Amino acid sequence: MTTESDLNTEIRFITTRLGKMIREQEGDAVYDAIEAVRKVAKAVRAKHKPSDIKVKQQLIESLDHKTAYCVIHAFSLFFQLVNMCEERARRRAIREKPNMRQSLASLFRKLREDNVSEKRLRQCLEQMEIEPVLTAHPTESKRRTALGHLMRLSESIENPDEILEALWQTREIRYHRISPLEEAKNCLFYFDKTIHNALVDYMRLFERELKKSYPNLSVKRPFLKMSSWVGGDRDGNPFVTPQVSLETMKLQHSLAIRLVQKQLSELVNELTHATPLSYKEQQKIADKKHYHPEEHVRDRIYNLLQLVKPGFIDQQYIIKELKEIREELLDQKATRAANGRLTDLIYQLETCGLVLADLDFRDHSGKLEDSRHEIIEEFETIGKIQSMYGNQAAHRFILSMTHSKEVVCDLLDCAKQAKVTDVDIVPLFETIDDLNRSADLLESLLKDKVYVKHLKQRGNIQEVMLGYSDSCKDGGYLAANWYLYSAQKKLSDVADKNEIGLRFFHGKGGTIDRGGGMSYRSLIAQPHAAHGARIRITEQGEVISLKYSHADIARRNLEQLTTGVIDSFCRAKEEDNVDASWEEVMGALADKSQAAYRNLIYETEDFETYLWSATPIDVVAELRIGSRPASRNTSRETENLRAISWVFSWTQSRHLLSAWYGIGSGLEKVIKEDRNLTKLKKMYKSWPFFSMLLDNAEASLAKTDLYIASRYASLVEDKDIRNNIFGRITEEHDKTVLNIQKITGHDKLLVRYPRLDNSIRLRNPYIDPLHYMQVNLLKEWRSQPPEKRSEETRRLLALTVNGIAFGMKATG
Repeated sequence: MTTESDLNTEIRFITTRLGKMIREQEGDAVYDAIEAVRKVAKAVRAKHKPSDIKVKQQLIESLDHKTAYCVIHAFSLFFQLVNMCEERARRRAIREKPNMRQSLASLFRKLREDNVSEKRLRQCLEQMEIEPVLTAHPTESKRRTALGHLMRLSESIENPDEILEALWQTREIRYHRISPLEEAKNCLFYFDKTIHNALVDYMRLFERELKKSYPNLSVKRPFLKMSSWVGGDRDGNPFVTPQVSLETMKLQHSLAIRLVQKQLSELVNELTHATPLSYKEQQKIADKKHYHPEEHVRDRIYNLLQLVKPGFIDQQYIIKELKEIREELLDQKATRAANGRLTDLIYQLETCGLVLADLDFRDHSGKLEDSRHEIIEEFETIGKIQSMYGNQAAHRFILSMTHSKEVVCDLLDCAKQAKVTDVDIVPLFETIDDLNRSADLLESLLKDKVYVKHLKQRGNIQEVMLGYSDSCKDGGYLAANWYLYSAQKKLSDVADKNEIGLRFFHGKGGTIDRGGGMSYRSLIAQPHAAHGARIRITEQGEVISLKYSHADIARRNLEQLTTGVIDSFCRAKEEDNVDASWEEVMGALADKSQAAYRNLIYETEDFETYLWSATPIDVVAELRIGSRPASRNTSRETENLRAISWVFSWTQSRHLLSAWYGIGSGLEKVIKEDRNLTKLKKMYKSWPFFSMLLDNAEASLAKTDLYIASRYASLVEDKDIRNNIFGRITEEHDKTVLNIQKITGHDKLLVRYPRLDNSIRLRNPYIDPLHYMQVNLLKEWRSQPPEKRSEETRRLLALTVNGIAFGMKATG
C-alpha cells in the first residue's frame, strides 16, 4: 500500500471514529446538525446556487450557541486529526526514503559526483553556523493540553476512542491570556519531548552521511545550536520584564540539567566495562565503595553526575571528560559503548549546552530616546544571566526599526553603561526604506572606530537581522522580497570589502507573506542568505509545532536547512547565472507593484474601515494565544498593527491580500509598457529567485477565495466603501492570476504542485462552514456595544479562528 493510500485510509478511519464519538457524546440531534451544515456548505461550494445559499444562511442563523459550539468544535477537531494523519504520512515517507531530495545523503553524494573538493567542503564546515531561533509570536492557537493528546494519538492511532473522548471534552480555547513564562514552558515542552533528541539524531546522521562520500572529513566544531526569543523579546510586549528573562533562563537551565542527569544516570548503569588498573589505582577506587575497582569509566561518569546540578554551567568540562572517556573505550575496543549513548550526550551538550538555547534580547529603537533607562536595565539583565549561566547564555541584543548608524552606536553605549562587553549588537531592518539604506548604514558603521573595536572583540562577525513580515506589510510581497534580496547582496559586498564576517538572521513567519516556505529552495534562490555558510532563522508560532512535534520531521527540517546552506556555499550556482537585465526588470516590477499595493493599503480613504469590518481583526486582537498585544499602541492605524495580526486577519477572511496584492499591476505594466513578456518567461524558467516568487504567489492565490472573502466584505456597512475596495481587490486578483499564467504558460494555478492543489480543493468544503459561522458570529458580536458583548460569543469566535487556522494550516 502506498503512503498516499495509507493516508486516505487513516483519515477515513479517524474521522469516522470522531463522528461516532460526537454522536455518542452529544446525541443524534447535534450530530445531524453538524452533517446538515457540512452538506449544505458542500452544495454551496459546488454550484453557488442562490437556493443553497439561502438554506445555508437560514441553517447557520438557526443554531443556538450550544449547538454552534459543537459544530465549530467538530470541524476544528476534524482538521486537527487530518493534519495529524498528514504528519504521520510525512514521517513514513521520511523513514522509507532516506535518500530523498534535499537529504544529507543526496547532498554529499551529489557534491562528490560534481567534483566539489574536500577543501571547499572543509572550508564550509569550518565556518558553518546553523541556528533556528524559537519565538513566541502569538500564532500557535493550539493549547499544549490538546497538543499532548494529539501526540499520544499519533503514536497509537489504532485505538483512538479514549483520546478522541478526551479531545471532544477538552476546551480548545484558553480561559486566560497566556503569559510570557507560559510561552517559555510551551517551548520547553518541545525541547523535552523532541528537540534535544532530534538534534542528537541529526548530528549522528550528518557525521555518517559525510563519511560515506568524504571519508577524510569530519565535524571538528559544533555548527548547530538553538536560540530563543521567548522571555527576551520586549519589542511592544510590556509583560516581558527583567524578572521574566531571569526566570525563563532558570527554567531552561533546570530542564537542561535534568536531561543531562538522565543520560549520565543511564550511562552509570550501562558503562560497566572493566579497565585494567594498577593496584594503587584499584585501591583508590575501591575506597570510594561505589563500584568494582576496575570499573574506572563508570566511576568517572558517576563523578560527573555528582557535578551536574542546578547552578553548574561548565559544559566544556563535561564535554572534555566525555570525549576522554570515549577515547578510553575505543582504545579497549568497546566501540559500541563509545559510539552509543555517550556520543549522544556529547552531541546533546554541544547543541543545547546547559541552558538549551541562547536567549536573545530585542527591543525597539524608539526606547533609546523615550525610555533609555529600560534599555540599560535590559543589558544589566544580560549581565546577570551571563554571570549565572555563562556568557553564551545571553549575548545578543536585537534593535527593531534600526534607521541610522547613530542608534546602533547609542545601543552599544548603553551596553557599556551596564558594564556588559560580551554582547552582539544586531540591527534589524524591517521597512522597505531601511532595507534600501542597510548597506550604507553598515558601511558607515564600519568607519566608526569605537564600533570597529567592539566588533573585533566579537570575532569580527557582524550579525544583521532582516524583517520579512514588516517589509511585506510595508511594500507588498513582491517588492519586499526583491528589496530583501538586494539588501542581502549589498550587505554581503560591504562585509567582503571590509573583510568582516556577516551572519544573516532571517525574521520569518509561517505564511508565505511572512517569509515562510521551503528552506532549501529559498536558500538556493537567494545566494547571500547564508553568507559565509552562517544563518539564523526564526521559527515562529505554529511553525514550531509543525516542525518540532516529532523527531523525524524536526530532523528532516534541519536537513533541508543545512543542505541549502552547504549547497549554496559550495557551488554558488544561482549567482553565476543571473543576467544583469533581469535585475533591472525586477527593480521595475518591485517599484510598480509597491506603488499599487501602497495605493490601496495606505492611500485609499476608508481602507481601515474595510480592514476592521471585512476581517476578524478585532477578534484576533482579543485572542489569548500569546502574551504580546496585537498592536504597538491602541491606535487602529494600519502602520501600528503588528504584521502577525495583519496577516492572520487576511488569512482568516480568505483575502490573503498581503501575499499577492500589487503583483498583477506590476506584471501588467512591465509586460505592456516595457514589452518584457519574453524576458519574464525566461526569468521564470532560469532564475530560481523569480520562479520561487511566482510559485509562492500562486500558492497564496490558490488559497484565496473571493466568494468567501465576499461574505466577510458583506460585513462592511457602507455599501460604497465595500463595493469600491472589494471591487479593486477582485480586479487585482484576476489581473495577478492572468499575468502569472502568461509567464508560466499554465492555464490554471498550481500545475507544478498538484498535491497542494488537491489538498486545497479537498479542504475547502470543510473550512467553509467555519467561515460561515465566523461571519454570522461577527455580526452578532459587533451588533453589541463593547461593554455588552458576551464572553460566550467571544469564545465561539475564538474557536472559529482556531478551526480555520487548522484548516488553512496557517495563521500569521
